[in-house]
Amino acid sequence: MKVLESEAFSDQKIREYAQQLAGDVPLKEVKEGVYVAKLSDGTKVTLRSVSSSNNETKARWTIDIRNNPSLSKAGNKKIEIKFR
Repeated sequence: MKVLESEAFSDQKIREYAQQLAGDVPLKEVKEGVYVAKLSDGTKVTLRSVSSSNNETKARWTIDIRNNPSLSKAGNKKIEIKFR
């Protein structure tokens, strides 16, 4: 797991980065602090401010990328990026 030293990044910049990863599909809030975009290729991009490892990582935001065909070919089913 990688936690980026990103205290200088605003919440807005992190949201913009997550939206760039989702491309043209808007991130929609599915519950408080959780935003999801489901792409046509099956990829699911999630931006969340909640995490079970929050006490350990001190992350403000986490971006999960799941079911991406390119990542699956490389043997990864999920990528997780955490921002402090």
